[in-house]
Amino acid sequence: MDAFESYKHLIYIVLAAVLAAGIAFFVAEHNDSPAPLEIVSGGTELGEPIEVHVTGAVAQPGVYQLEGGDRAIDALNAAGGAAGDADLEAINLAARLRDEDQVVVPHVGQVAPVSSQAGDTSFTGVININTATADELDTLPGIGEVYSARIVESRETAGPFQSLEDLLARGIIPRATFEKIYGLITIGP
Repeated sequence: MDAFESYKHLIYIVLAAVLAAGIAFFVAEHNDSPAPLEIVSGGTELGEPIEVHVTGAVAQPGVYQLEGGDRAIDALNAAGGAAGDADLEAINLAARLRDEDQVVVPHVGQVAPVSSQAGDTSFTGVININTATADELDTLPGIGEVYSARIVESRETAGPFQSLEDLLARGIIPRATFEKIYGLITIGP
């Protein structure tokens, strides 16, 4: 190998080393670790004490202290379990609870009510979008007076909803809002 080839080879090695050092320096300077993930549930930190009112078809209605992140089934168990005539299919037992929520367990044949929580809304059952009033629809998260009026107007002009997705197909609400309320609504019988 002649001298020129040796220098050329040496220059490539030096350039590669400088490039590698530059990349390493850049990565080290810009490798800010993200903050640790903190999981919260509906504004209540997991494990933080909350108080929930459990009423309806339960063994011992009352206010129970639970922990943030607990679910409706935990509130039901704290109230001594469901009464014999409880309609557990009418409520979402997997719903996460927040401080000041109310869990209403309906009796079989009773419409599951929606209950409110200090300026926000919690849900104990599903709302039939084909029969609910605008005020009832307004209690759903992300549904205000405008969207509830659109839902009522659409079912009056275009007929009852055949599927929940009709809310999107008819252009009544945006997808993000639909995803918030999907488990809280039904087209019902």
